[in-house]
Amino acid sequence: MLPAEGPQIFFNVSHSGDYALIVISDSEVGIDIEQIRPDCPVEELAQRFYAASESAQLRRMTGALRLTNFYRLWTIKEAVLKCLGLGLSVPTRTVQIRLDKSAAPVVTSADEKHGKIERYFVRELAAADGYAAAIAVEAARVEIEALTL
Repeated sequence: MLPAEGPQIFFNVSHSGDYALIVISDSEVGIDIEQIRPDCPVEELAQRFYAASESAQLRRMTGALRLTNFYRLWTIKEAVLKCLGLGLSVPTRTVQIRLDKSAAPVVTSADEKHGKIERYFVRELAAADGYAAAIAVEAARVEIEALTL
């Protein structure tokens, strides 16, 4: 049992396929992992759940790259929405992501009531082959320590 006084502790959990991720932080935090499924109807789902700019970004890609990036976008969106405490209760289009090969994903909000999510720490995580994962923390800078069982 944690003492009544002391630092606040936040946590979040995600699982998919054979893997689960648990994150513990002293700030609001969200995490997501998704198994990449080759039979995923990428175009249909992107049109339904992604912002127009994200769908266009995916349409310019082909094959495995399109599939992988679809899941990259999804895990980032879900991690951010979980960090905001909203989960999938709001349209996923409200979080817009631009993937950049050489830098962290650029995340913006299409809805002012979510505040300045650009200030959040958002990163993709190295996951097992065939999986995509991301973390979002309400902090400017974060140290990540990964433990595996």
